[in-house]
Amino acid sequence: PKVYGEENAAARVIITAKSTAWVEISSGEGNLLLTRLLNAGDSYRVPNQSGITLITGNAGALEIMVDGKKAPAIGEVGAVVRDVSLDPDKLNAGQ
Repeated sequence: PKVYGEENAAARVIITAKSTAWVEISSGEGNLLLTRLLNAGDSYRVPNQSGITLITGNAGALEIMVDGKKAPAIGEVGAVVRDVSLDPDKLNAGQ
């Protein structure tokens, strides 16, 4: 498995693929931070910045950890979701 965003060592939010999923992660300014296919076991350390959002083509394939604890699922396997806020508090609240 590959780790993307390794430079974000202190990341509060870590996204890990349980199975293959395409993801696109953008900053609050609209800059692409990551756009790729994550394979099972791959992970991305999200920078500790506000306004970061996620689009994915397989929401149920992603496990999101916030401060080392599993956040509520963002969708079902195969579900396309857009504009998911990667704000730690919103993720923990299931928003």
